[in-house]
Amino acid sequence: MFRSRFFWKLFLSYALVILATVSSVGFLVLREYRRDIGERMEQSLRYELVALADLVDGSRPTLTSVEIQFQVDQVAEATGRRVTVVAADGTVIADSDATASEMDNHGDRPELVAARNLGFGVERRRSATVGRELLYVAHGPGDLDTERDMVRVAVDLEFLDRDEAAVGRLILLGGGIASVLALLVGAFIVRRVSYPLDHMRRVVNALGAGDYSARVPGMGTAKRGDELGEMAEALNRLGYDLGQTVADLSAGQERLRAMVAGMIEGVIAVDEGDRVTFSNYAAREMLGLQGAGPDGQTAEFTGRVQGKIWAEVRGAGLESLLTAARRSDAAAQCELELSSTDVDAVVRAQAHRFMDGESVGVVIVLQDVSEVRRLERVRRDFVANVSHELKTPLTSIRGYVETLLDGAIDDEENNIRFLEKIENNVHRLNHLVTDLLSLARIESEVGSLTLRPVDLHSVVEEALRRHERTAQLRDQTLRSEPCTGAVRVLADLEALTQIIDNLVDNGLKYTSDAGAVTVCVRREGDQAVLEVQDTGVGIPDEDQARIFERFYRVDKARSREVGGTGLGLSITKHLAQAMGGSVELESERGTGSTFRVMLQLVE
Repeated sequence: MFRSRFFWKLFLSYALVILATVSSVGFLVLREYRRDIGERMEQSLRYELVALADLVDGSRPTLTSVEIQFQVDQVAEATGRRVTVVAADGTVIADSDATASEMDNHGDRPELVAARNLGFGVERRRSATVGRELLYVAHGPGDLDTERDMVRVAVDLEFLDRDEAAVGRLILLGGGIASVLALLVGAFIVRRVSYPLDHMRRVVNALGAGDYSARVPGMGTAKRGDELGEMAEALNRLGYDLGQTVADLSAGQERLRAMVAGMIEGVIAVDEGDRVTFSNYAAREMLGLQGAGPDGQTAEFTGRVQGKIWAEVRGAGLESLLTAARRSDAAAQCELELSSTDVDAVVRAQAHRFMDGESVGVVIVLQDVSEVRRLERVRRDFVANVSHELKTPLTSIRGYVETLLDGAIDDEENNIRFLEKIENNVHRLNHLVTDLLSLARIESEVGSLTLRPVDLHSVVEEALRRHERTAQLRDQTLRSEPCTGAVRVLADLEALTQIIDNLVDNGLKYTSDAGAVTVCVRREGDQAVLEVQDTGVGIPDEDQARIFERFYRVDKARSREVGGTGLGLSITKHLAQAMGGSVELESERGTGSTFRVMLQLVE
């Protein structure tokens, strides 16, 4: 409380008013006392002069100077006054405090002049005879138009000064006590006012600083019952309402922040100068913008990119999109081909303007359609490849059938060969359709495989037995390197069997005669690893990234020669992923390839 500037301002103002009031009242009382005492003394002296009028009244028997002096001394002794009798010409006849014959002529004394002219005269001055300040009252009895003697009474004012000083001390003491009491009462009153105001000031500052839990303690109307109490209660209600409003806004903002941050679509806002003021993680990833939150990993960025966004993003069309959005109330749309990221991307952008004060900003929503475009391209390639793969054997079959119909069926040297060609192409078509159906079934039934513990060694041994005859016909070596102990994986038996058959068959097809295909099983942590290694032609580095695509062939002529459909590796990859595993490839051209399948190990 005592550190409150308002308290001291109000208390000092109150103290100044109290001190000024007490001082003014004391001064006025003292002055009135002085005036009243003077008037009373003057009136008393007038009465005494009337009683002494016999000393100078001309109608009385004439007295000698000695007799007058004697009476003057008696009166002075009885009253304690100085008594002086002055003749009409100003000569001092008798005086109670001095020798009359030695005194100056008093005809010009102001009080005597006034008494001669008006009957009474009053004067306050220092007496040259006795050396003290005296109050003189003179009286000239009789007719004012005649010359007459006058009597004067003087009283020493020293006792008045003593009385005045005593009264002044009493006034000072009383005023001091009254001032102290008034100041104590004033301090209590000022505290009653300043204390809640100081609390309210602190609460207002706290609310302004964001502490919405601040309240004015114990100052409600129930305790005070005055305007300050009502103000405190209103301030507390305001703090509560403000806290609730801010909490609701914060919760809404956090929800919106989480929604925007978690969107797979990019959201980015730019100001009137096309500088970034907000972006979420997806937008920065799409556009390759440099900048992040304080920890570098936050999903929201509110800092400013110094340059214009269309200068930071390497992609045509962004500047024209912002211009179109500012010129129209409707949203502007376009597709951007970006090269800002490591991989070129296609982004569908929709921009809409908004007012930020007096400036016009733009919000851009970005949707990465690169995968959609890739799938469209894959679909087109797939249709083209299927058409081509179907057209080639069908064209051969048609040619051989037409030849046979044209009479070659009677040609004993070639008709059997033509029929064998037709049979081979029919088998090829059957394999192709079977693989297509298998791939479609796998893609449509993802998650529908029945996964259970399967002994990987037994599945590998059965697959080797099935391909053993093919290897013998080509003088190839087909062997396995089993892992010590049982290796059980979480897999679908039919799918696992198809994976091993595809990889072994693929290895035998693309390995030259007298080559070798090795199947190895081992453990790596919580996974089982199945490796199929061949000594075949190998796969060039530039083709390894696409080897698992449908119908993709490194050597199309050789693939058709060995009867491959181009779908085996794609089926293998899809089956492995459907069982929660993955497929890897290591290959070097001319030295062979190693396909590695990782599956979940079951203890």
